[in-house]
Amino acid sequence: MDPRIRELLKYGVAFAVMVMVFFGGSYILKGVLGTEYPMMVVVSQSMVPTLGVGDYIFVAQIGDATQIPVGANPDGEIIVFLKPGTTDEYIVHRAIRKVTGDGRVSYVTKGDNNLSADGMPVPSGNVMGKVVGHVPIIGYFSLFIKTMRGFGLVIGFMALTFFIDYVLPAKKPGAGRFSVLSLVPLLVAPLVAAGYWFFTGTTEAESRNIHLMLDNVAIAVWYLACLIVPLAFHDDDTGAMVWLYHLVLIMLPIACDITWWAKMITPSMWWVQTGGTVSANWFLMTEQPAFSTVFDSVLRSLIPGVVIFVVTLYAKRRGWEPFTSWERTLRGSPPELPAEEPQPEAQPAPVETQTSTEDPATEPSEETKPENAQG
Repeated sequence: MDPRIRELLKYGVAFAVMVMVFFGGSYILKGVLGTEYPMMVVVSQSMVPTLGVGDYIFVAQIGDATQIPVGANPDGEIIVFLKPGTTDEYIVHRAIRKVTGDGRVSYVTKGDNNLSADGMPVPSGNVMGKVVGHVPIIGYFSLFIKTMRGFGLVIGFMALTFFIDYVLPAKKPGAGRFSVLSLVPLLVAPLVAAGYWFFTGTTEAESRNIHLMLDNVAIAVWYLACLIVPLAFHDDDTGAMVWLYHLVLIMLPIACDITWWAKMITPSMWWVQTGGTVSANWFLMTEQPAFSTVFDSVLRSLIPGVVIFVVTLYAKRRGWEPFTSWERTLRGSPPELPAEEPQPEAQPAPVETQTSTEDPATEPSEETKPENAQG
């Protein structure tokens, strides 16, 4: 089998495994948490800073929906419910007060970031579950690929990685050994995302300042990672796959988060969708004009890093300086010695012919020549 076809199959299998893990994980969570939509994504700012825009939330079944704890933040339960009078509009708010009447139990709900309570009490039968955990901002990925252009951009990044060997010069064997320290720039963005569990601010304004500062730091360090990764990995294919997954699963959500806090455009404005959450499944949705602003902003954040990565990989394969020197430094390889200039072949010394200057008259006479020994 052609090696390139083998590589494409390897990438395809890796992507298929990732998809199966995602969907398989969803089915497992359905059984564990007992809800139809165990993973949802927050698309509005009504629960900031308790729950951020783009957060994955885990929704568990409530044993008795008539006995939900109520109260102001942080005492009341955060619940996900079907908005009364709708069939597909799910809201995530806090239950602040219980209302009983006509043998029915309802709840007055309110978003932590809203000034007033919701206008209509929620019947206990509309409560789908309670929020038992969340993962900050990573849910932007599943939101972004629900749009046609977002899905196309992710496919474009994947195609660039899978077919990069067809457009760049042939690979060259790397020198030295892989250094784990070269992965440090790739760890900054995940740490920033995880940090939003702890550093959220107490108001929307504080959250905005924290997110914009940390998100921009993550983007800047990622540009450095785009320079280091092609030089640090001996196997360019492995380096490209690590870079790709980091790009789409971590950096794409961070770029979307920057757009929300800088432009104040929440994902609820990206498409024709109502409600405070959407289920974490994969399907395309009709884009709204506001998504054009989001898409352009995401491109401005990510394309410089993509260009740095491709140019660095190209320069490495071409053997350009200073990229070759940087590669040897990263991999702990001694500097390449300059090639010795060929020495000219040694020519034989000319044989000198001496001309006798002796006077022929001084040659010894026969009488003075020694006699031969007689035998």
